[in-house]
Amino acid sequence: MSGPLGNLPGMTYDPLKNRYFPTPKGPLQNDQPAPSLYASTSLPRKGRPEMVLGLLDCQLQRKRQRPDIHESVVSGPGRKLVKGRGRMGVGMGKRSERGEEAILSKLQLDAEHHSCGCHGETITSYKSFGEEAYLATTDHGKLVMHGPEGETVVFYICPQVLMGVHFDIMRLTLIAISGGADPHVHLFKRDPQMLDHIFMSHSELNLSGGDMYEVSSFDDRCTIGGHKSLTTINYTSSFTTSNRRLPSDALAVHQYSRDLVFTGQRSGLVTCEDLRVKPKSPVVVGGTRGRKAVVNVKRVQDGAVPWGLIVSGMGDELLLYDVRFSDKPLHTFQGHINNYQTQVSTALSPSGTHLFASGSDNRIRAYSLLTGSPLTPWPEDEYHQQEENPLVKEFEDKITGLSVRDDLGLDVVVKGQLLRFAK
Repeated sequence: MSGPLGNLPGMTYDPLKNRYFPTPKGPLQNDQPAPSLYASTSLPRKGRPEMVLGLLDCQLQRKRQRPDIHESVVSGPGRKLVKGRGRMGVGMGKRSERGEEAILSKLQLDAEHHSCGCHGETITSYKSFGEEAYLATTDHGKLVMHGPEGETVVFYICPQVLMGVHFDIMRLTLIAISGGADPHVHLFKRDPQMLDHIFMSHSELNLSGGDMYEVSSFDDRCTIGGHKSLTTINYTSSFTTSNRRLPSDALAVHQYSRDLVFTGQRSGLVTCEDLRVKPKSPVVVGGTRGRKAVVNVKRVQDGAVPWGLIVSGMGDELLLYDVRFSDKPLHTFQGHINNYQTQVSTALSPSGTHLFASGSDNRIRAYSLLTGSPLTPWPEDEYHQQEENPLVKEFEDKITGLSVRDDLGLDVVVKGQLLRFAK
């Protein structure tokens, strides 16, 4: 039976509960079409507006199992960019056999993606999905969409810098946030009654101070960290923005739920902002020991470290807090280096028990959140060095994005280049 959003690939509508649920895994029946990244239409794939929301379908699907093959990344009319070696997947058997830590310490360079196209163009935000798909934005106003079957499509959205992208699967909505002198939002919404129709609109952003440092989103909420303020975007019924004053600049933002936002500030404090109530005295949940600027925050899932919060700041500080006790961190991760960059990246493994962090020395380090000890690259010999494990590699430029995929591979963004590591 079709629900209010129509037929969603990978989802089944329950009329009694009025909800969509993931369809149980199993072989495709003869009368069922194969999953597709694109909406059904007679138009060619290149340049179709349906691709802007095509990844909404990808998130509801799982990548089909297939043997190791060579694959090519293509952007534009038949222009081959790079060929990978086809080692992107890690089986569930190996994961349970060797353990997550053993796999993460043995990663090797698998593929390089050059989807920007212009010299000097950099990736400003990056999100990976599943084992292959990802979304990225660039400082040339482009949206890069890479599907689960390996096809890359680039859309030119805006002449200004795109700071981030947010998509809402259940509401069939995608928004691209543009910074610069004229901050604004591009909104793409698919008609639930006619899925081939996409409404596109443009709305101005009323930022308090004009600066935009980081974008984070959850469900139907999107929050922007700016000059002594947070700006929250709401688009469910009509497009509205609300500003929340802060005592210091919000350099780092993590929207943990629809209502709770963890904010790392230039003052060195991390506060938890409840968007349901008016701001009063700040609720401090962590901070840097030397009160240097906080440049990255990430709330850890409770199943891994209950009430855990990652705090990265100037002064070579990388800390794990229990948000209930902000006076002293649980762990201080040794070896992290960041003494001048305002933008570093962190990424958690799917289990939430391992942390990857980039530093100002253009290197990546990994730690166990349970013990606080670093992950040791393996094996420790010359061959291992030549294979370019991300934990020993010195990258050519600063690392602006990190993401651990579902197959325990690591994605690393360096300027306009995406490096994918796999076991």
